[in-house]
Formats: sequence, C-alpha cells, structure tokens
Amino acid sequence: MFKILIIDPDQSYLKDLSSILIDEGFKVFTTVNPAEAITIAKKQLPDLILLELIFPDSDGMDLCIELCKHRDLSKCIVAFYTSRDDDYSQVAAFTAGADDYIIKPKKARVLASRLRGLLRRHKAHEEVMLRGVEKGIVADRERYVIIKDGEELMLPRKEFEVIALLIEVPGKVYSRNQISKRIWGTELEKSSRTVDVHIRKIRERIGDGYIKTIKGVGYSMSNKLE
Repeated sequence: MFKILIIDPDQSYLKDLSSILIDEGFKVFTTVNPAEAITIAKKQLPDLILLELIFPDSDGMDLCIELCKHRDLSKCIVAFYTSRDDDYSQVAAFTAGADDYIIKPKKARVLASRLRGLLRRHKAHEEVMLRGVEKGIVADRERYVIIKDGEELMLPRKEFEVIALLIEVPGKVYSRNQISKRIWGTELEKSSRTVDVHIRKIRERIGDGYIKTIKGVGYSMSNKLE
C-alpha cells in the first residue's frame, strides 16, 4: 500500500481528499501546518507528498526545497497540487525539486490514477540498478548517492537524477530536451540553461572526463574516465 502525505491549509478539503484517496487504496497522512510537515514526513516516510503551493504564513516552494534536502526523504516523490496554473509557478516548482505539478481541481479517480502512475514510474526507475566497478562512477538509486572510485558523493537531488539518467546507458546521447522532460517533466525553453547549469555543477564534483558535450545535440556519459 502506497503512503501519501498531503499538506494543505484547508482542513475540510484535507478531510475530503484523504477520504477519497483512502477509498482508492492509499494510506494517507495529512497536515495543515507546513512547520510540522517535515517531522511527519521523516516519521512516516511516505512514498509521495502532495503539497499545496499557497499557505497563509509560508510558501510551499520553500517547504519543497526543505523536503528535498533531507536524505531520509530522498526516495519520496514531491508533487504540487494547487489551483495556481501560471507557467512561472510550474517552472519554479520543478526548479525547487518537485517531481510533478498537478493543477486543481481533478476528479478523484483521475487524481488517484495519476498518482498511481507517478508512483509506478518512480518505482520502476529505482529498480534500474546500476552495477558498479571498482574504478569509475556508479549511481546507487537505493541510497541516492554517487560512488566514484569507491568514494560516496552526495549530490543535490536533481543533479543526482541527471547523472543517473546519463549513466543508465553509457555512451548514449541525450538531448537537453530529453533530459529536461525526464528530470523536470517539462519541455525545455529555448533560452533555458537549466540542464547546462546542472551539468556544469556535476562536472565540478566528479571531474570533466566523464560527461561529453555533443555540440548542438546534448550530452553523453561514460561510467569510466576517458
């Protein structure tokens, strides 16, 4: 049974939504207080956190950033569920570390199906375990760590997801748009440097010899230094 934590300032809405998701087979925890959310999340270790963007005295975006910092929650999916549907909020949410952005309202069964699909994809992605070598780079999805020449490196979540994607098939060229859709769930804007910035930060941590820039196309990677 998948566990879901819902964080929303509307108590009556929380009650209705949690009742619906329980009927759909989920185990549900709720809170109206963002300050309590991390404590509850670390205690219950939910598979997915459904998060409102707007709170009376705080910002859901800041909470998302805090949630993504905690190693205990590295396997947890964070999805916004909000009525705010402007492009800026959605881009900011993915930049903050969110895995999905769902706009209210959704019919109960549609929302439940979307959450199940998100959870199944995430679980399948985790199961693509990368076998390591003594020398080289391995992405350990169980613990969300990069192992370079036997040394464990902790990277921010999105940087980890980027390097783990690239190393799934060493030598395969991924376009910037493919990387953006797989990691942030959205098409890459022409002027966006998000992918390039993440690649630069990864290279600063692991060295320049692993990720190749394919001019005009994207990036490829070897799990061994070339």
